[in-house]
Amino acid sequence: MANSTRRANDRSGKRTQGPPPRTARRPVQRPARQRASRAWLKSVQHDPRGILLPLRAYLGATFLYAGFSKIADRSFLDGTSPTSMHATLLAVKAQSPIGGLLGPVADHSFAFGVLMALGEVAVGTGVLLGLFGRVAAAGGIIISLSLFLTVSWNASPWYTGADLVYAFALTPLLLGGAGPLSVDDWLAETRRHDTGPDPVMADRTRRVVLAGITGIGALVGVGVASLFRGTRTSAVRFSHRGGTAAPVSGGSSSAPSATAPGPSGSSGHSSGAAKGTKILAANAVPVGGAATATDPKTGDDIYVLQLKPGVYTALDRACPHQGCPVSFVSAADGFQCPCHGSTFDPSGAVTQGPAVTGLAKIPITRSGSDILRT
Repeated sequence: MANSTRRANDRSGKRTQGPPPRTARRPVQRPARQRASRAWLKSVQHDPRGILLPLRAYLGATFLYAGFSKIADRSFLDGTSPTSMHATLLAVKAQSPIGGLLGPVADHSFAFGVLMALGEVAVGTGVLLGLFGRVAAAGGIIISLSLFLTVSWNASPWYTGADLVYAFALTPLLLGGAGPLSVDDWLAETRRHDTGPDPVMADRTRRVVLAGITGIGALVGVGVASLFRGTRTSAVRFSHRGGTAAPVSGGSSSAPSATAPGPSGSSGHSSGAAKGTKILAANAVPVGGAATATDPKTGDDIYVLQLKPGVYTALDRACPHQGCPVSFVSAADGFQCPCHGSTFDPSGAVTQGPAVTGLAKIPITRSGSDILRT
């Protein structure tokens, strides 16, 4: 009955009730930037360079921290501080394979220190965001190699120097680019989907604008870091003349005591004829201070100290961490490594890492007016 009624309605031209006829859906036209962003996110799953994301994050954060910490550290740019860049350069100059090039750098250590800090911030920002990734990686490699040839050159074995590792860790980014989840990759996708009249010029404009915004952000970070600069300055000044370093406090050096009596033995005054090789004159070592000299047996740099009148001791200058020459701070504070921050008490015992052992002791004795290596 229902079928006959439906056929009758069809013949009479009446349309039966039912679902409306289906029409083909038109594809949604998304803006070029949105299409580029979706393609950019999908590329993470297929781009093999995605495995470099953890490395990029670590290297970027490390370089940013290194740059900001230099700006925030007052002693780094203070040429009178034993942990400044100036003191570090003077300490490593004699043993570095590029020591002949470090003279102008040491003479203008403040300018080069600021340049290094800003360079590390730029490298960290570029690597972390993937903006001009290859350029940032190249800059990081140059900085790492310069540190390897100076502060890490004496690391033993040589492969324990961290700066060389950073140089090689940046090579994949130099060769392959920043990869997915980077500003460079997003810019490339945007240019590929750009349907404007001049996509090349639009791409250049985007890069300039992004670089400017990033640079301003980095400078703001540097400004914030500078607000955290400590107010403590070193009271010890060093005079590097003829291979000796005498502490100066308040503009005058402590008066040496060449005739003060002391206990006999390796660190005191020897009343009899002692056997050994002369290191330096006893009156070259100030009371409460230290003088640098050369160990006649090994040729290594050493410190000869006179912490008490007539009592002499000697310590190797090489930090046991990576061989960087340490700086004498004062009779109260002892020594500090300008390269990686290890500290030692006046006797040479380690008080703060990364060094795990103390400074090597050198056997000496005093014979008349001379300090002898026994």
